[in-house]
Amino acid sequence: MTGFHGWEAGAAWEDLKFGVAHFADIERLAMVGEKKWQQGMATFCKPFTKATVRYFDHTDIAGARKWLDESVATGNKIGGRHMLKHQLLLPEGILILEPDAPLEAADFEGLVREIDPYIAEHGKLSGLMIHAKAFPGWANLEAFLAHMQFIKSHHQKIVRLAMVTDSKLLGELPKVAAHLVHVQVKHFSESQHEDALRWLKEGTPVSP
Repeated sequence: MTGFHGWEAGAAWEDLKFGVAHFADIERLAMVGEKKWQQGMATFCKPFTKATVRYFDHTDIAGARKWLDESVATGNKIGGRHMLKHQLLLPEGILILEPDAPLEAADFEGLVREIDPYIAEHGKLSGLMIHAKAFPGWANLEAFLAHMQFIKSHHQKIVRLAMVTDSKLLGELPKVAAHLVHVQVKHFSESQHEDALRWLKEGTPVSP
């Protein structure tokens, strides 16, 4: 998307109808365009889809197609449900997780495939946002162990962690996590979602 100036009335209606009819069937959504449209379009699409959303620069159409091809090859559902909803904001390197169902081991395998190439190139993720109304738990012991392994192997590769929730239990986790991991951790309420994102972006290294 480059040079976007909005919709005509008829086009906006047709776009909305398409979204309502088909967004639930989309597993991955690649947005290709100028950086200035990234946050606005991601926010616009969020209420309509459970797809994993990733933004690519308008010069990286090949990268977007490759990422979509991976979805065809590996799938993005387990037992008929979508995997852990996540979004990697580029170029900032901020991972947003929105757990809404019991976690499974394959959720973390999918995350590793998604973020490890970025970490290999940039060294770390600038931020991690966990946005949840309540912690959904784990589907089984295998999922719990996979979660622990993911934390062990990745917590030193994250600069800042924002917990966005109104849950009292999840709201206490940053206090506990601060003693266990070497990450800047902060709790935000649901109404402070944009503040949390802004805080994570402040930790993004400035390119030379």
